[in-house]
Amino acid sequence: MRSLSLLSLFLLLAVGCTSARRTDTARTGIEQLLVSNAVDQTLDKIPFPNVEGRKVFIDPQYLESVDKGYIIASVRQRLLASGAELKDKKEDSEITLEISSGGVGTDNVDSYVGMPALAIPAPMPLNLPEIRLYQRKSHFGTAKLGVVAYSTADGKMIMDSGRALARSDDSSWSVFGIGPIQRGTVRDEVRIAESRSTSIPTRTAKVYESDDSDTLKR
Repeated sequence: MRSLSLLSLFLLLAVGCTSARRTDTARTGIEQLLVSNAVDQTLDKIPFPNVEGRKVFIDPQYLESVDKGYIIASVRQRLLASGAELKDKKEDSEITLEISSGGVGTDNVDSYVGMPALAIPAPMPLNLPEIRLYQRKSHFGTAKLGVVAYSTADGKMIMDSGRALARSDDSSWSVFGIGPIQRGTVRDEVRIAESRSTSIPTRTAKVYESDDSDTLKR
């Protein structure tokens, strides 16, 4: 009976194994998806001004983020889909759109129920491995953005979006080594993308076509 009890204990300890974090890039794909997912949710909450047929310049001087490029590209896509004519120079525009960030990044929380690794000193030195009966890992992406639009000519405000905030998540947990069971907004996005053969549009863009004189018609 004693041997059977020891064997049962050994098997219980053996199933509690985990895999190490690996990535071939500076940031993991999940980390980048967490941020982009939070950015998409935040921009969806921002009421952009009516820019159809207007010349717009995007001013990113107050935008500080590792993912600055994605944020600007997402704003450009929304403006173009709304019929704006984007300008590279502020003096050529009618409306200036300022983007600011109050926080764009990720957070990780790792919790478990079990016993930490222990090193028992002499006279009978023994190293006991870490035992995790229940483990939960949570990763969050947070984006807080603001948009202000004003007349380029006189600097009068046209629109102030205030500050919009959204958070994405990716969580996994396991019990007695069984798992991980994964869920979250990022997993949902990946699952939807994998079920489709094409990309998922966030906006329905207007279609333009040119005539023989290369003049754009709506």
